[in-house]
Amino acid sequence: MKTRILVIEDERTALQSLALLLEDEGYEVLKAESGEIGLQIALQQEPDLILLDIRLPDVDGISVLRRLRAGHSESAVIIMTADTNSSNAIRATQNGAFDYIAKPINDEHLLVLIRRALEYRRLEQEVRSLRQAPAEAPAIPGMVGHSLAMQEVYKMIGRVANSDATVLITGESGTGKELVANAIHEFSRRSAGRLVKVNCAAIPENLLEAELFGHEKGAFTNALARRIGRFEQAQGGTLFLDEIAELPLAVQAKLLRAIQDRSIERLGSNTAIAVDFRLITATAHDLSQAVANGRFREDLFYRLNVVNVHLPPLRTRPEDIPLLIQRFLNRSQRPVSIREDALSLLLGHTWPGNVRELENVITRAIVLAPGGVITPDSIQFSDRMPNAAAALELPFSHRDGYWNVIRRVESQLIRTALEDARGNKAEAARALGIQRRLLYEKMAEFGIAE
Repeated sequence: MKTRILVIEDERTALQSLALLLEDEGYEVLKAESGEIGLQIALQQEPDLILLDIRLPDVDGISVLRRLRAGHSESAVIIMTADTNSSNAIRATQNGAFDYIAKPINDEHLLVLIRRALEYRRLEQEVRSLRQAPAEAPAIPGMVGHSLAMQEVYKMIGRVANSDATVLITGESGTGKELVANAIHEFSRRSAGRLVKVNCAAIPENLLEAELFGHEKGAFTNALARRIGRFEQAQGGTLFLDEIAELPLAVQAKLLRAIQDRSIERLGSNTAIAVDFRLITATAHDLSQAVANGRFREDLFYRLNVVNVHLPPLRTRPEDIPLLIQRFLNRSQRPVSIREDALSLLLGHTWPGNVRELENVITRAIVLAPGGVITPDSIQFSDRMPNAAAALELPFSHRDGYWNVIRRVESQLIRTALEDARGNKAEAARALGIQRRLLYEKMAEFGIAE
């Protein structure tokens, strides 16, 4: 079906000229020489776009525009005017016009404007339909996306949920790996049991083993009482180990034994304790590469990678972005809508931080939105690299002494990396290309607080 454009123009020569131009471009053209007739056609036939002259013999174009919106017309509107003063521009946009174009009309400029207006109308209709859809539309709790890539994720979750197979969830940071773990547990026969979560990157290396396996009283300094570890807490349920690539090699060996034997020993004890758990792990890194580099045990990798669920990055499924945006807007305590040009700006971003970055951008835009409408000015993308680089511009001289300068640079590098990683030491160590143990040592050396 052809795209329909209504031209409301009282000058017959100009009307015919515009009609011929648009028909040559493949559009179906409706014509009206007065505001009242144009309004009647618009409300009855709902064209995709309206070219509306601001000066008409019976009623001015702004009044026609107001009545169109009052009649719930969803047509995109471009105002045509010979008087391009700021008052007309403000009144036109205030009343819902997409844009305005000055007379005499440049044909190429008009055609570009029409294509943009039609695209924005399509996006606006998509957001409107999503806004009207029930919040529980996604079949998996907390997960949003109707793209083919996400449908494959949902299918995989359905296939693995009722088995006890070990699952490795992969995908870039911010794609929602924890949500997949939640869903697998929730749909499994272990859902009555606990889902115990451990972020392997968030716990210092010297405490991680005790956290996972527990300890007896007196097992080490400050072990004042017996502690039940995460494996035992997950009895009859699911144990989720996030950031599994950060697991130290010594702990990897104990994890492999626990998977194989389905038993553990608390620190300070030789008594084996049978454990019944379903294991799910997740990583944003290439574990096979970590194996090749000697940072991850090959035998453990094969034990973990029984079933792989891979989450696609947001940039590969842009069709899910409007649905995600609406989900985040629905969380706002005040009514908030998004303008078409703002939505287009969001659709054009590459989202290196994936869904997490989108959520942060929308949360910030809601706060900045004037009058509850998100505009392009409300949208601020994260750009931390220039700030990090600027922080390293240290004033120093060779007179300061070689080692003093090196210490200052080292200290600033570590502080900047920690700030950029929001305090996540594993992420900071990865960015610096050093081991976590060295990062901890340098933090202690330079007096950088945990």
